[in-house]
Amino acid sequence: MALKKDKTKILLPRREVLLKGGLGALGMAIGATALPFKGAWAMDSSKVQSSVSKIRMADWNPNYAAQWSWRLAQFKGFYEEHGINEIDFYLTDTYFPGLIGGSLDIAHSDTDILFGSAAASGKPLKMLSVYRDKEWWIMGVGKGINSFEDLKGGKVSGGGLGGRNTWIQRQILIQNGIDPDNDLEVVPMKGGSDGRMKAIIAGVLQGGSVFPRHEKGLTDNGGKFLSATLYEVPQEGFITNMEWGAKNEDALYAWQYAELKARQWLHDPANKEAAYAEMRAKGFDIPPEFEAQYETELNQICKDGGFDASAMDSFAQGVRDLGQVPPDFDWRDAVDLRFLHAAQESLGIPKRPA
Repeated sequence: MALKKDKTKILLPRREVLLKGGLGALGMAIGATALPFKGAWAMDSSKVQSSVSKIRMADWNPNYAAQWSWRLAQFKGFYEEHGINEIDFYLTDTYFPGLIGGSLDIAHSDTDILFGSAAASGKPLKMLSVYRDKEWWIMGVGKGINSFEDLKGGKVSGGGLGGRNTWIQRQILIQNGIDPDNDLEVVPMKGGSDGRMKAIIAGVLQGGSVFPRHEKGLTDNGGKFLSATLYEVPQEGFITNMEWGAKNEDALYAWQYAELKARQWLHDPANKEAAYAEMRAKGFDIPPEFEAQYETELNQICKDGGFDASAMDSFAQGVRDLGQVPPDFDWRDAVDLRFLHAAQESLGIPKRPA
């Protein structure tokens, strides 16, 4: 199945947000007077030293590609160069209680979950930068499934039933003439996309949400991609609670500079072998077929940490349409780009969004 790209469109949230409510006040201190400046307002984040030596970090996804940039910043010593000597890591998809309660400092989050949680909690939860600014809509299927009609009577999964991946699978089915409520069974499944690929190969599922790196695994076992389209969607990024961040801005400048520096390094084709070697050396399982998807995988990872405002407008409209945030929700209230812009400028990258 040939992979194809599409223009920005309104796309709805990844996961169901359980709480709804109004936006709270977003008071936060600036407090950057002790940090090095390049001009009246420009921060030289390459010279910042964090006063916080340990960052408590959470990620929900154990896959190497989800953690690639910030893990490389850790493994290559980029954080240490700026005073962050330790990363306390927590693998969990319930990171918002930690951010709100103060037991976590930074997390990798789905964008819509951030929006919904910021609106529901009234807390100054902020996106620092976008990690993935594109999104694949893929229906992977097992042996013997050659058309969408062949999925009838079978089982399909996108992970959690309230998740965006499940919503995407339902949309793909509807677009191809299949009623997900009557023609087949949409089932929940834990274990992420790697687990879904294995379940498809084993025949436990007939189809499911997978990613480009899974194509070889499926085709080697008689399966395939029935459909695969890439959309421009600022779907996930790095976030913090500015109740902590306002007191530790030097840590955020240092953290974001090191992470973005690692992304730049990762996107250099000359570092391809080293990028995989660094991750494998620290225990990440990366099969050869995943490495073969290097360019496709990197195409989803935003090189500069920014996003197109029009794409974010469309995404936020989808969140509003589902009622997961108030009708007057403005995504600009849930982002703080000072740290990204400083890192972009220090690394010689144009500011995006300006």
